[in-house]
Amino acid sequence: MWDQNKEKLGVTGHRGCKAYMPENTLISFREAFRLGVDVLEFDIQFTRDDVMIVMHDDMVDRTTDGKGAVCYKTLDEIKKLDAGVKFGYPGTCVPTYEETLQLVADEADPNMVLNVEIKDQRPHVVDKAISELERFGLLERAVIASFDAQTLLYVQDNYPHVKTQGHPPCKMVRYDPRVLDRMYGMGVPMSMTDEEIEETVKLADSYGIETWAYHADNRAGAERCMKFAFTNITANDPHDLIAYLDEINRRVGK
Repeated sequence: MWDQNKEKLGVTGHRGCKAYMPENTLISFREAFRLGVDVLEFDIQFTRDDVMIVMHDDMVDRTTDGKGAVCYKTLDEIKKLDAGVKFGYPGTCVPTYEETLQLVADEADPNMVLNVEIKDQRPHVVDKAISELERFGLLERAVIASFDAQTLLYVQDNYPHVKTQGHPPCKMVRYDPRVLDRMYGMGVPMSMTDEEIEETVKLADSYGIETWAYHADNRAGAERCMKFAFTNITANDPHDLIAYLDEINRRVGK
């Protein structure tokens, strides 16, 4: 993890390079590695036969050539889907969580942070997600994210050494204010008004929580983020954001 240096910003690749690559796929992640993102963000779902896959939606319709709910499909059925044909990369498979962690372990910069968003809030999914991170030696580099406060409380209570990232109270479900006490990061949507962002950053600062903006993909978005002293920006297009922050000497480690 980087120091909380308010003068420098980390860049998160949102589902890899979501703006121009098939999101949450190995080719999208490899492109994020090539660009040198500071954080890789991806999402976990669970198949019918209890295998973790990397996908944002609980339905396969938007990102693949298939239809239906992830939880009703086996891994074999998921692997037959094409996750790239709609985005100009036919033949791209939906990766498993294990395949993704193996890729990170083998090819990513060892300082890159993992932002793992858990979409399925059942406790055994959280247990398995953390167990796999530990198996690959990646747990110390990981931040477990969720919009569900109870999921984060479960992590905080049962895995106190694991970092968690939530969201502003108004954006979380099953909210419990206790979640703020041990939260490492807070994702702040740039769709909020400036006044709402100011209040949210003030709340996070009072708990010592890092604030991570999402999403900003260009110079104007980055400049707006810098007004609020965020420590990280999540980008759908990390290429342009990294180029701009490097140009003005505002990126972590540069």
